[in-house]
Amino acid sequence: MIYAAGLVLPVSSPPIRDGALLVENGGIVAVGRLSEVKRDNPGVEVRYFPRHTITPGAVNVHAHLGFRRGDAPPGGSFSGWVMELVSRLPEKETWTPKAARGSAREALESGTTFLTDSSPFGECLPQLAESGLAGIVFAEFFPFLFDTPEEAVDSIEKKVFALREGLPPRIGVEMSVHAPYTVDPESSRLAATRVRTRGERLSTHLSESPEEVEFVREGTGRGLENVFGVRADWGGMGVSPVRYAESVELLWPGMIAAHLATGVSEEDIEVLAQTGVAAAHCPRSNEYLGCGVSPVPEMLGRGIRVGMGTDGLWSSPSMNLFEETLFATRLHGMSGEMGLKLATLSGARALGIEGETGSLAAGKYADFAVIEAAPGEFGMDPEMEVLEAAAGAGVAATAVGGELVYDRVEGGSAG
Repeated sequence: MIYAAGLVLPVSSPPIRDGALLVENGGIVAVGRLSEVKRDNPGVEVRYFPRHTITPGAVNVHAHLGFRRGDAPPGGSFSGWVMELVSRLPEKETWTPKAARGSAREALESGTTFLTDSSPFGECLPQLAESGLAGIVFAEFFPFLFDTPEEAVDSIEKKVFALREGLPPRIGVEMSVHAPYTVDPESSRLAATRVRTRGERLSTHLSESPEEVEFVREGTGRGLENVFGVRADWGGMGVSPVRYAESVELLWPGMIAAHLATGVSEEDIEVLAQTGVAAAHCPRSNEYLGCGVSPVPEMLGRGIRVGMGTDGLWSSPSMNLFEETLFATRLHGMSGEMGLKLATLSGARALGIEGETGSLAAGKYADFAVIEAAPGEFGMDPEMEVLEAAAGAGVAATAVGGELVYDRVEGGSAG
């Protein structure tokens, strides 16, 4: 099949007006002008989207599928929000699967093709696996439920290995060390050691809030030190969360650190750069929870891999990663070209999957979004116009591995 549009933005190469993708067996075989792709592949069916733009699908580097819109705890205070969230966990169990299914569908319908979910013990894996998205579930664990760090890590490893059985293609399960205030240093170090030995990824929430910084430095955190009713007595390290994470061997290129929104100093940025950590930027969640602004331009300037994340619907207004990214471009004064890259290829690089997805290039999966935008001549920042359209419910179709898993264009147009 040839998929074509008035404009193709491959991200890893220049824009192509009247461009096309040749897709075969779920992968991209060729990218170029429609006239040339048709000439070289006579008889292949063409699906043409006039007055549309094809971009790579969005890569969501940090999300929580298991929350629903409409009854989020009040924002403004991270510790207050967390305490309210924990108090609702018993009733939340009854609606988490439905919420996860809805969140995944919303992500797909807004142009996301690859999504990473973080959920307790990987509870949202079934909904991600059935959604049509490609992605990873990072299974969080909480050592206070166990007697020793070894028992805690053994248990989550066993859970992760079991969850990997019988999964559909392009769905994975990894481990998450939830946060500095919920996972003790010994459990963090042990989990990281085992994951690194296997050459896998690990995720964590890091330097997310003023309360977390206070906990790590002083041992208090306005409730975070007692979030599950069991006091976390390992705080008061006298260092930043980034320095703490370095001390327990959490920082290496396989680590995806979410948020990095509060108190991230120049020294911290240097540590992140030297250790090769990737960052997940969730600016709308950070704003809602009073967590500050992540120093993304500075991190990018030091070569840190930064991708975008939506977080979940209890801290962010939508699962639309393009909308999240548009917010970030305005927050940091970035160009549309940089924004589109952050939403796609940069996210893939953060996860170490840039050889598979994140841009439109031969040899990669045919993961793309079709967006209702027809930018004018180049030089007018067409990427910003496309980003704005995608952020404003302008995604007309989403393909994962060459399959249109979302398509609201009436039959399309043959070319």
